[in-house]
Amino acid sequence: MTSEYDLGCANCGGSLARREVPPEALAFPVSESVEVAECPNCGGRYVPEATLERVGGDGFGRQT
Repeated sequence: MTSEYDLGCANCGGSLARREVPPEALAFPVSESVEVAECPNCGGRYVPEATLERVGGDGFGRQT
């Protein structure tokens, strides 16, 4: 199964890496850090499905 981390960045095509960011960086209603897929080249961030499920969000792989 393909995960968000297997896909390239939609902005620049770079490889995505797992990162933990504070929830306020994404305005999520949780108190602990959240996992995102982040492009080290351009800074694009994508919210993995598992993170969205954990915080009660909707949509798959939203870019922030």
